[in-house]
Amino acid sequence: LAEESLAEVDFGLSNGNFTFQNQLFTAATGLEGEVWHRISGANLTITGENVTVTDSNNSGYCKYEKAKSAASLVFSYVVDQDGFLCIHLNFPKRNDYYVIHNGLELYKEVISLPQMIAVGDVKAGDVVEIKILCDAGESSSLTVGASILDSQLFWQGYAILNASTLELTRFENTLVEGTIACDRDGLLYTSIPQNGNWTVEVDGEEAEIQLVGDCMIGVMLEEGTHEVTFRYHNGAFSLGAKITLACFVAFGLLVQVVYKPDWKKILKIEK
Repeated sequence: LAEESLAEVDFGLSNGNFTFQNQLFTAATGLEGEVWHRISGANLTITGENVTVTDSNNSGYCKYEKAKSAASLVFSYVVDQDGFLCIHLNFPKRNDYYVIHNGLELYKEVISLPQMIAVGDVKAGDVVEIKILCDAGESSSLTVGASILDSQLFWQGYAILNASTLELTRFENTLVEGTIACDRDGLLYTSIPQNGNWTVEVDGEEAEIQLVGDCMIGVMLEEGTHEVTFRYHNGAFSLGAKITLACFVAFGLLVQVVYKPDWKKILKIEK
């Protein structure tokens, strides 16, 4: 059970970065504050080797050009507090990159899509580097962001979301039923994607579906205990069955007309 404001979040404005994660967390839990603390400003330096950096800022944006052989960009973060560190990468090209923690290479990957990766637990004063390899002649721009999870705020939010959950009583391909004891008014979020064929009932009465992210099914609930039923019905199945039956009937009539048997001869032979 999340806050009703979760249904108002515009996922189309998200590029998966930490700013959106903070907005999503607040909308779902109602808790103010940033669950992801961004490392930026004086704690970030961007340098280039065998490549010209033409523009950059302390939020992790970097524009570069005229990369030569063995060119690379290095984003160096000085951690300003203890915690669990993640990095968001947004590269327009399929660049190889290294993740380095206090001089120790953790892993090397090839990026294909914008993604968030885990570095792990860090302490204030640690240095985390993201080394990005550039092809000769490459010119482009990219963004790297690093943030530390506020564990205390995260677990507060987890407790809120975990306080009221749907206890399944029946689970089938086209039917999901359960009971939920709501500790407050809110939005029951599910991971059921709506394709136009799902309906929802609350305590035996049909309820309005609230889409989360224009995709996942949610339903508004009042404080108290409720029986919730999700039903799947695809009208195309019924239509397809009727069309199939009609085709069989038409085929049978066609056979009867084209290959009409001479029942008199057949009956005479049998006699």
